[in-house]
Amino acid sequence: MNGDLVPENYNSQNLVSMWQEFIDWEKRRKGEDNFLVNQFHTRNVKKIFDASLGDGCDSIYLLKQGFDVTSNEIDKTFLDKALENAKAENVELKTATLDWRKLDTEFAEDSFDAVILLGNSLTYLFTEKDRLDTLRQFKRLLRSGGVLVIDERNYQYILDNREKILQGDFQYSGNYVYCGDKVHGKPIEISDERVKMEYTDERTGKKGYLVLYPFRRGEVKNLLAKSGFASIEQFSDYKVGENHSADFYQYVCIK
Repeated sequence: MNGDLVPENYNSQNLVSMWQEFIDWEKRRKGEDNFLVNQFHTRNVKKIFDASLGDGCDSIYLLKQGFDVTSNEIDKTFLDKALENAKAENVELKTATLDWRKLDTEFAEDSFDAVILLGNSLTYLFTEKDRLDTLRQFKRLLRSGGVLVIDERNYQYILDNREKILQGDFQYSGNYVYCGDKVHGKPIEISDERVKMEYTDERTGKKGYLVLYPFRRGEVKNLLAKSGFASIEQFSDYKVGENHSADFYQYVCIK
């Protein structure tokens, strides 16, 4: 998680306690089907900057695959959980706690072969300036030919079907990014400028909330182009191309 705006009704402790089961690390890796590792092996990636560590899901996985990973997280509760998870998995995290827009205060240009921003994390920034500043900082970190892998939820589906969704008809496969079967997330408020998500542990009734910026179709790709990446390839649920019924989109962007 990042940005300097704490989302309305954000309850870090509740979210952190549910997050690993909401993700379902093992099922997420199956749904991804080696997408990350394949992208990195193709491009001779060794050093990776994980811009949004969260509970450690992706950083821990990549460390176990032999990559050199630096992991960034400004939410202390998530950072503590990630460190706890790393210890349980017998890996050691190298961590930073930096604002995405100010990465140049700590890292030189061309410091990494790859940057990842996964789990729909760009959605925490609510102004185009902040999003562009962030993406340009990521590009600056990359060596020539380096790769940014970033994803986004299919918000256009949510915006186009807001009435049905708010009545309880939220279509989500649960096969790719957020895969847990005991903790569920759904939109409970939808407008053109914000979506409020409610996360519920069905066993305990515990709830957490996040307010997120809903990207329109093509908006993230346009931001990436404005940021100056040399090539941008889009995937839908890890398959090449744009499928309007996908749960999530992934972008592989080359400096």
